[in-house]
Amino acid sequence: MKQIKSAARIARQIQQTERAMDQTILHANALVTAMIEARLEGNFAAEIGQDALEDVARGIKALMEARGAIVSGHGNLAKVAGELAIEWRMDGPLEEKVKEMPYFKAVEQNAA
Repeated sequence: MKQIKSAARIARQIQQTERAMDQTILHANALVTAMIEARLEGNFAAEIGQDALEDVARGIKALMEARGAIVSGHGNLAKVAGELAIEWRMDGPLEEKVKEMPYFKAVEQNAA
């Protein structure tokens, strides 16, 4: 029973973390949009604020890499759950997951 409670707590936390990462990336992208819109509205030359824009873009890249690591960790947690025979579902509340696509393997048959 302790394993199930711990697994449920971890599942909730990983989903919250993934959503927080997405929200952070959205906010950072909104910042880029605001910076570019301000330059256009102010009729400033393109080089004005370019260094700052590049800094923010690098930050977004780092956020994307961190998001990828969290997603990878989520997948690895699912493997751990399987190894410990803890049941888990592919979908959280109102969350659609990408399921593995079935694949077909070509099989040679001897013509008799």
